[in-house]
Amino acid sequence: MKVRGTSLSMIRGDTETLTVACQNTAGEAVPFVAGDIVYFTVKKSVKDEEKALQKIVTDFLEGEAIIEIYPEDTKHLNFGEYVYDVQLTKANGDIFTIVPASDFNIEGEVTYE
Repeated sequence: MKVRGTSLSMIRGDTETLTVACQNTAGEAVPFVAGDIVYFTVKKSVKDEEKALQKIVTDFLEGEAIIEIYPEDTKHLNFGEYVYDVQLTKANGDIFTIVPASDFNIEGEVTYE
């Protein structure tokens, strides 16, 4: 996985892990807690309703969300540009987009084993 700012790039069919943490506007850590839900969603464009990939995290390690992407999650995707965001739904129902719509690139692979 390549990370440039909020832009992500990965090889189709690879295994990747993203760790997401949250901060308030003062830069202080705001750990995820029981009852929170973190959504990592990938689409071809922000206008599409169909999701190319979505991961939902409800269990947190030391207040952070671990997003695991497995080969079967991306092996069906075409190479090219997508968009993603990360949304937090708090246990009390409040919703925050913690990573706004950003580039997500699926790069080509050579070995299909």
